[in-house]
Amino acid sequence: MQQVEKKKRATRPRGRLWWLLAAAVLLALAWGGAALLKQQEQNEPDEPAHIKRSGSLAQRAPEDLLSLSVTRRGGESWTVVQDEDGTLHLEDETGWTVDESLGERMRDAAVNPVYEDILTEDAEDWKEAEADFGLTDPRVTAVITYRDGETLTLKIGNGAELDEQTVYYMTTGEDDRLYVVPGGLFDDLNAERAMLHPVRQPEILQALLDRITVYDADGTVRAEWQLQGSIESRTAQENWLVTVPFVYPADYDTMKNLRENAENLRLGIFEGEATEGRKQAVGLDGQGARIELHMVAGSTGTVSDEGVYDVQEHPETTVTLYLGGKKSDLADYVGFEDEVFSVNHFTLSVFTDTDPLSTASRYPVLMPLSSLDSLTVEKDGQTDEYCLIREQAGEGEDAETTIRVIKNGEEISYDAFSAAYDRLLVVTVSGKLPDGAEVGDMHTIYTFRTLDGGTHTVALSDFDAMHDAVTVDGHTLFYLIKNGMTPLP
Repeated sequence: MQQVEKKKRATRPRGRLWWLLAAAVLLALAWGGAALLKQQEQNEPDEPAHIKRSGSLAQRAPEDLLSLSVTRRGGESWTVVQDEDGTLHLEDETGWTVDESLGERMRDAAVNPVYEDILTEDAEDWKEAEADFGLTDPRVTAVITYRDGETLTLKIGNGAELDEQTVYYMTTGEDDRLYVVPGGLFDDLNAERAMLHPVRQPEILQALLDRITVYDADGTVRAEWQLQGSIESRTAQENWLVTVPFVYPADYDTMKNLRENAENLRLGIFEGEATEGRKQAVGLDGQGARIELHMVAGSTGTVSDEGVYDVQEHPETTVTLYLGGKKSDLADYVGFEDEVFSVNHFTLSVFTDTDPLSTASRYPVLMPLSSLDSLTVEKDGQTDEYCLIREQAGEGEDAETTIRVIKNGEEISYDAFSAAYDRLLVVTVSGKLPDGAEVGDMHTIYTFRTLDGGTHTVALSDFDAMHDAVTVDGHTLFYLIKNGMTPLP
């Protein structure tokens, strides 16, 4: 044990600490006297200034740990044992080892339990206010056993705010001191038993994701989004469609958010094997409600620490998450493969609660100028064709690309065309067409051709005296005020 000093019995009144403890009791602070720490500097005239003392109760090598037993406030307890090879497992479980990341933090806390300060070395100074510090029923009691037979008992009570961080009161079974320990030590030891089990996370790669499907409890599709064309296309991420309950191009930013949330989906706490009894208990027996994430076969690349570009091949994969009942207001039960987990509700609601209509693009023009090869506009019997010719000068980092615009065989200003095209990109529809609405003949058609050979169309048809129906890539859902499409030069 490090920095353990001989206990000193004060014969004079306990001055500073006694006054602070009395103040804590009078204020009945639920957090065990948060004011104690803040008022340490408010010393009586005859009290010396408090000198902060930090240190460690032990400084052991990781392999010195034999076992760690934790009892949490409320009665939950567990013991992990460290094997000769350094792996940790629950004392009563041998089929799996403790989650590697959590186990590493717990081991570090056990072999090097640090403290921020020593409030007093005399138990008489704090025993009368033990309940206020949360030490009569500690939030965590940890018994650390080392391989040489030495043990260390930590009792961590309530927390308090000090210098914009949360610290905790602690005593040990080896001395009479009252310690202040950092929040990290408390967090590393205050683990639920269920959190010790490792969690197999599904591999979801947004670079290869081409379909997202949400099913209701009866197995019917509630919502679906699909990528059109190849995942390798330079315009792939602009080519998503809402396919259920209607068909229409999806909004780029919305799909980017959905894809990012898909890749970031994480299973939470392991609840157990997906036995029939457990599935029935958590609402997974029907297995109709689910989220399916389909990924095409393809490759992804990462740059290693050594600067080497590593390419990894992936097979076609479908990740299926079965949706069960609520575990709490913040967590739902989820089945994945042959196991059951609890998952943060909000990570799932991004998919289950999203209205497909809110994901449909309100912008008729979907193609950015950087991907445009040519544009044809047919209106009032006249056809205008704009061709973009890209010319590159120089090589490598010094290369410069200039763009010329040819309209009907004659060159026009690129700056004028670019500004007009930017205005087209921000045109938004005026509203949704009523169900079963009848529209007239098309009177204006825009045909966009991309650099990778794709084609997109926007067609306008008479809807009423004030509005045109908008058909994007053959799908009609919204209307636009007449003359809403801004002119091109």
